[in-house]
Amino acid sequence: MLLFVAVVVAAATGLLSWGVGTGWGRWVTVVHALAGLSLLALAPAKISGSVRTGLRRRRATRWLSVLLGVLVTATVVLGVLHSTGGWYGVGYWSALWTHVLLAAVLAALVIWHVVSRTGRPRVADLDRRAVAGGSVALVAAAAVYGAQELVVGGNRRFTGSHETASFTPSKMPTVTWLNDSAPDVPAQQWDLSVGGEPVSIDALWDSARPVEADLDCTGGWWSRQSWDAVPLSELMLTLDAPTLEVTSLTGYSRLFPARDAQNLFLGVGYDGEPLRRGHGAPVRLVAPGRRGFWWVKWVSSVEPVNRRWWLQLPFPLE
Repeated sequence: MLLFVAVVVAAATGLLSWGVGTGWGRWVTVVHALAGLSLLALAPAKISGSVRTGLRRRRATRWLSVLLGVLVTATVVLGVLHSTGGWYGVGYWSALWTHVLLAAVLAALVIWHVVSRTGRPRVADLDRRAVAGGSVALVAAAAVYGAQELVVGGNRRFTGSHETASFTPSKMPTVTWLNDSAPDVPAQQWDLSVGGEPVSIDALWDSARPVEADLDCTGGWWSRQSWDAVPLSELMLTLDAPTLEVTSLTGYSRLFPARDAQNLFLGVGYDGEPLRRGHGAPVRLVAPGRRGFWWVKWVSSVEPVNRRWWLQLPFPLE
């Protein structure tokens, strides 16, 4: 029962912390870390008890249970390796992405595991001994997490991302969300519409000012740059709709509350230099306080729409 609670808490807070870039997400990340480390502390008792018993019964599905245990361990270990900087991955394929993908596979196995054992009363598992064991596991997890924070230091943001190439845009990674790819259209031929009106890239450069903001990628890195950008509130003086839809030339789009227009920017460069193609050239969204998948690249339009901004998938599937 305690393992199930830890898995559910770890999964829920993991998804939330993966998508939230604002300050209150710090506490979600802490809970996620404690739940994951508690899993490692609770696992030995589970293996020595019910797992051994299940293997002796030689059920046809016993190897699925073994796979579940292996994936839980691998997922938590990968999370620890990423958060401590022990291993970031290979190239752009990060340890954090592997951690997330394994967690997605785990979700299906956990549902199967619970459904296949419906005959056993779960609440009865929460006796004094179980609660005491869970408390010890939680204390141990808190101690490991505290030690980890001391070792890692200030390189890591509360989201778990590690700093890379701050104020050095030439070294900043060039990544895209899932299967999105950079369009090959020159800036001189770029069509940009803001509020139904055409806006030239040159006009954006004329109005651009330095905006210091952290791009925090869900791949596990963050980078602080001085973006040359223009607030959407200056480009859209009147807003008569509750939501802004920012769309890329690739078709990728995100919805934002219209009230956030003053804290959303169209960026055309960094440190006085034009954006690189892989970073969203010739124009991208700069969205301080939001994770990287909100920073729409290759923006082709920004339009007010009569929809609620939260009526969209929390994580794009395109």
